[in-house]
Amino acid sequence: MSLKTRIFDIGHGSSTLIETDTLNILFDLGMDIANGTNPLDYVDKLDYLIISHPHWDHISGLKDMSNDKEPTVLQRNKKIPIEDIEESRDSNDDENVKAAFDKYLDLNKRYTASTNYETNPTNSSYNGNVTIKIFEPKSTASDLNYYSLTLFIEYNGFKLLLMGDNTISNINELLDNDDFLSISENIDIFLTPHHGRESCYSSDLVSHIKPKITIISDKSDDTDTSAVDKYSKNSSGYEVMINGKKEDRSCLTTRKDGDIIIHIEYENLEIYCGKQD
Repeated sequence: MSLKTRIFDIGHGSSTLIETDTLNILFDLGMDIANGTNPLDYVDKLDYLIISHPHWDHISGLKDMSNDKEPTVLQRNKKIPIEDIEESRDSNDDENVKAAFDKYLDLNKRYTASTNYETNPTNSSYNGNVTIKIFEPKSTASDLNYYSLTLFIEYNGFKLLLMGDNTISNINELLDNDDFLSISENIDIFLTPHHGRESCYSSDLVSHIKPKITIISDKSDDTDTSAVDKYSKNSSGYEVMINGKKEDRSCLTTRKDGDIIIHIEYENLEIYCGKQD
């Protein structure tokens, strides 16, 4: 029994593949347009697709989604006003962008039926004994980032916390949520909000979750102020296999480290990135 997670290096974007013993799950579906890397190519069948929020860099891979790769279950924030999503689509002339948004809007319109508990991906008896919880912001905002979903996963005592482009307002709601507070201490793997940007760094959140390894899915640090140093300083660290060699690291970035693979089997947590021997 195992859980394997791959955080893709797709430039400025985000996509994470979670493989349980029974299901393939994608949290966000960004892709690297330049080199054609699409996380959909890593799955024969997509059981569960979770879209944190419909911004291009989190849904770009939808443009290549064929009918046979459509998810069995789609999770998204249904509170987002459709006109706001259409405005994001129409504000860009790139046909790739329009295709991804059109696919999102099509899926959002078609996936309306409820899922039986017995075959619900969040049912641990069905999904391979994985605890899955999704936290959704309660209010409304003009910024689509505010609507980002947060994904919590626990398997064999190891905890993963994956965030979209959560804003400080969204994060503060989480810190007022007793359910979130009760399960989110001592996080092993933390995927930061909004690509590790300084503007979305919350010292209160990091102090509460006490991450071992912080991961940032990013492209570069040339225009946006990055909080890499803060995340690194406030993460306890773990042994990581990088290019076949063991290193103690507290923060990893897809920009420097490439795809990041987390493998949990029984009581062991292993993290790999770069080329392995």
